[in-house]
Amino acid sequence: MGKVAAVASLGFVTCGTWQLSKAFVPAAHGVGAKDARSALRGAAAVESKADASSSSADPALISVGVLSASAALAAAMMAQGSRRGRVARKAVAAAAPLAEDEVPPPPPPFDPSTQVGVTAPLGFFDPVGFAKKGDEAGFRKLRSAEIKHGRVAMMGALGAVVQHYVQIPGFEKIPKGLGAVTSDVGSIGMIALVLVSGVFELVLWKDDDGKAPGDYGNPVSFGVPLGWNDDMRNRELNNGRAAMFSVLGIIVAELATGKDAVQQFS
Repeated sequence: MGKVAAVASLGFVTCGTWQLSKAFVPAAHGVGAKDARSALRGAAAVESKADASSSSADPALISVGVLSASAALAAAMMAQGSRRGRVARKAVAAAAPLAEDEVPPPPPPFDPSTQVGVTAPLGFFDPVGFAKKGDEAGFRKLRSAEIKHGRVAMMGALGAVVQHYVQIPGFEKIPKGLGAVTSDVGSIGMIALVLVSGVFELVLWKDDDGKAPGDYGNPVSFGVPLGWNDDMRNRELNNGRAAMFSVLGIIVAELATGKDAVQQFS
């Protein structure tokens, strides 16, 4: 509306200016003859002409006043429109930070099928459904237990093979295989092993929510590719899974046949 009023006022100013020019600028023809007659008539004619000029100037002055008022009104309305525009721009600029500070959408729910350890050929293998979608805390506990059991199983499977060939000095008379646990000296070693494992489990290697499950530090870092990366973590998980099956097979076979891990092949 401000712009429309300003355009209308400017049109009125233009029209008034044209009318004012007609009032003050006389026609070009007959000027010489009128001047000659005015000169012959004398002072009376001059006074009469002055009165006529003053009487014709009064409407011109009125027109000038009207035009000035119109111009002032147009300028005021344009200034008001400009102020409104600035206010609107400031309002938009003030609302912009509010839009940027809006709460971002929530992240997608936790998906165990996208975590480390999902590898070919089985992919995400959880037929019983222990790892539930959205339950990150439960998944971390299961993953931590899987890594710990896998590490113990890898050491157990390796020890079941090595002890057939190598025995610690002082333990030469200890039976090989599961029989070592039931012997006098072997039982003492078993108790010591459980106590040391408990210290690592409860004191030294506690889970930290700020780290990945199973990340208890790396005392011997060999760098890439043997350092902490997804490829090595996948290898550790897969080797631990295989070792758990291996240890279970060694124990069951020895209980059934009485032979240790190496004797099973003879």
